Amino acid sequence: MTLLITLFGGMLVTALFYALGRRLRLSNFWAALTAGGITCFAYLAHAVVSGLPGLDVITLHLVAYPTVSVLLYQLYGDKARHDASMHWAPKLMLGFFAVLAVLYGGFVHIASQGLPPALAGWLLPGARDKVVYTGFAGVVEHGQDAAKGISQHLKMEDRLAKQGWRLEISGLSDVRADRSLPVSVHVLDRSGRGVDGVDIRLSTGRPGQAPSAPIRLEGDGEAGYHATLRPLDAGSWVAYLSLRPGDGSPILLEHGLTVQ
Repeated sequence: MTLLITLFGGMLVTALFYALGRRLRLSNFWAALTAGGITCFAYLAHAVVSGLPGLDVITLHLVAYPTVSVLLYQLYGDKARHDASMHWAPKLMLGFFAVLAVLYGGFVHIASQGLPPALAGWLLPGARDKVVYTGFAGVVEHGQDAAKGISQHLKMEDRLAKQGWRLEISGLSDVRADRSLPVSVHVLDRSGRGVDGVDIRLSTGRPGQAPSAPIRLEGDGEAGYHATLRPLDAGSWVAYLSLRPGDGSPILLEHGLTVQ
């Protein structure tokens, strides 16, 4: 499920649980507490089962759901019919956190998945004629670690060239969300002949986050290696490719993915 579904769908579910609690004649306090608690624990279970999305995303959800509960508690309490039921200052604070949840959710969504195509075509010149990725560059690491990563990448490219290998990779372009991803890798030597017996493993991960457990590509006996990756959510991803020669350390390569 996407961030927008879990965030705003969860807020709607919180309101529905509150309404159900009131229909079951729970007090205003217990209806709000139960609604917020159920959605928070349900989201935590979903996050653990589907893979932790990051503390920023988890925090966003665990703030948004109780905010809806508190807002409903204040609006529909026993004194809600009276003008003096709630001062304007708490109302302003609740409104502020509700707007903040919407803005934060929108920014996190754009950071990982970019602007929706329709909105990008309206805001960005020339976006109607080509695919434009608008994810935030700030979701990947910077600083000395990033510089070391660039140096490591160049080192691995140099090792690949010294090995005399050339790679032909298919399946890592025009990737669509929620579809299995068949990937094929052909390893060719300097003369263009296929190379057999290479241990090739592939994993994926979000930029700046740890990759998933690697899967091994099975050889077909004709210098081709194949595997099928699980469906990926829309947004920016990195494919990590490991090639281990028969008697050497692995050559590690990275390939950026944009899942539409």
